[in-house]
Amino acid sequence: MDKKKIMKKKIIILAVIAQCFIGSYQVSAQSKIHFVTDIHYLYGLSETSSYLTITRKDVNLYGKSLHLTSLYDFSKSISAGIGIGADRYENPGYNTFPIFASLHYTPFITSHPRTYLFTNLGYGIKTSDAHSGLMFDAGIGYKKMFSRRFGLNFQLGYNLKQINETPLYISTSDSQSWNLISVTSVRHSLSLGVGVIF
Repeated sequence: MDKKKIMKKKIIILAVIAQCFIGSYQVSAQSKIHFVTDIHYLYGLSETSSYLTITRKDVNLYGKSLHLTSLYDFSKSISAGIGIGADRYENPGYNTFPIFASLHYTPFITSHPRTYLFTNLGYGIKTSDAHSGLMFDAGIGYKKMFSRRFGLNFQLGYNLKQINETPLYISTSDSQSWNLISVTSVRHSLSLGVGVIF
């Protein structure tokens, strides 16, 4: 066997070995990344601005949200990532499209962690149909995994949403007419969510 054929075989063997290492690294990295899509019901407690405070006694405050989050497992107890959402608040009605950072912490390290604490912090993008403003979530979650890459996600928590440029009618000093102004309001809600992990 000549030297060229021997060299070709060595190159092929090295390429196969390199591919095995690269492939195993990619699989390992991919197994640490997962996605969660959740839908939440937002049970509104109150909404406040510099001019007005609304509570559930005054009107039925509620909302719903749809979030997609990409998380990376840094360890068995800590996962973090980013997400996007489409949130709708009612009475009065607002749309928001938040982009947020997410952190999940499992207090007890086990081979299959289920219960975790979470927090999200982000900001809503202003569009022609949506208000800008700060978004904050905190609460407790529970994961029920059916396989390594598929499961259900349940969350219970608190949601704070700042809604910029909220339209508000204010009575004039003579009480004969109304002025339309823009204010910043803050909605406080309890959040109940269910979703899919993949």
